[in-house]
Amino acid sequence: MKRILQLLFLICLLMWYSTDLQAQRVSRSSVSSYKSYNYGSSKSSYKSSSTYKSPTYDVGGTKYKLGESYKTTGLPKVERSTSAKREFLKSQGYDRVPYGYEVDHIVPLSKGGADKPYNMQLLPKEVHKQKTASERKQKF
Repeated sequence: MKRILQLLFLICLLMWYSTDLQAQRVSRSSVSSYKSYNYGSSKSSYKSSSTYKSPTYDVGGTKYKLGESYKTTGLPKVERSTSAKREFLKSQGYDRVPYGYEVDHIVPLSKGGADKPYNMQLLPKEVHKQKTASERKQKF
């Protein structure tokens, strides 16, 4: 019985999600048609969002995605901060990630690490891939 309820819940969740995606597509198509008209104003207060953002909550300056968690640890998922990444790169003397490198979280987000510049480092792509693989094998 419990398995059936879980399955029904999952089906309802998928139906809600697909309905939400359809609504976003309709919304985006109406936004693009809205932008194609010139209403005679050089300034527009209309803003469109190109991506869907899930609801978040803030704890100690870190934003978490509501209702989402990492499969490996069960901890809540962190909403990645582009401003923190930019701040980290600037502190290292870069305006973007150097070719062949990736930004790594020293303590993984999935294990409770902060999405802050002090928890970031630049690693070559292959090293980052190996580090991530070994972290996924470790128990929390």
